[in-house]
Amino acid sequence: MAMVKVLQERVVRREDCERLLECLLDLRGEALTQPGYVTGETLFKGTDPVSVLVIATWVSQDHWEGWKTSEVRNALSDLIAPLLIEEPTSSVYRMEMDAE
Repeated sequence: MAMVKVLQERVVRREDCERLLECLLDLRGEALTQPGYVTGETLFKGTDPVSVLVIATWVSQDHWEGWKTSEVRNALSDLIAPLLIEEPTSSVYRMEMDAE
C-alpha cells in the first residue's frame, strides 16, 4: 500500500475566493477526522479568476476513495459547486513507482 497525493484544482472568481476558502477549510476539518488522512495544503494562482490547488496526502488510494465518496464530503462539495466557473479537476499520484 502506497501513500498518495491528491491534487484538486478549482477555478473561482476573485470575489468568491474567500467563500471558497471557508468551504475548503470546512472540508479539511472534516478530512482530519477521516481514517488515512495525513495532511493537506491550499495554494492560489492568478488574480481573477483564481485557480485554487489543494494537495492532500492520504495513506492509500482506498482511504482517499472512502473520503471522496462520503456523504459529508459530497454535501460540502455541493456548497462549493456554485462558486466555481469551471469543472474541478482531480488527479491522484502514488508516492512509490511500483505500488498498485
